[in-house]
Amino acid sequence: MSFINDENLETTEEPEASAAEESEQPLAFETEEEWLTQWGLPNFRRRLNKGEFRWDPEWWRYEEAITLITALWLSFEKMRWDGATGMASYMRDYFYPLMGELTSPDGPFWDYDPPVREDVPAEWPVQTLPEDLNEGMN
Repeated sequence: MSFINDENLETTEEPEASAAEESEQPLAFETEEEWLTQWGLPNFRRRLNKGEFRWDPEWWRYEEAITLITALWLSFEKMRWDGATGMASYMRDYFYPLMGELTSPDGPFWDYDPPVREDVPAEWPVQTLPEDLNEGMN
């Protein structure tokens, strides 16, 4: 199961071109979970919870983690067709920076510290925009 909603993704290509391109360039991994478990995590091995890297095995409980992992998966699927330089660029520009952010001490898993604490951190509070400001933004 993929977390993305393909219907909401914007595209600049004609539908026929997208279908033809998709048949020529099939996905290596059908979902972000498949990419993560079969490619992403095996290629990013670090010592966990020693202060520098954090990870929750139930990563799918965190919206930010889903977003980052989905971005990593989709960019992988696109850039793997660009040959060796595409993958080198992917590793430098996407994989290492986003995996570093995903697993950083202040990333989405910042408060995950098994076995002491295993619940998802609460969402940050948000106040409703005052009506007079809201009118000025429209």
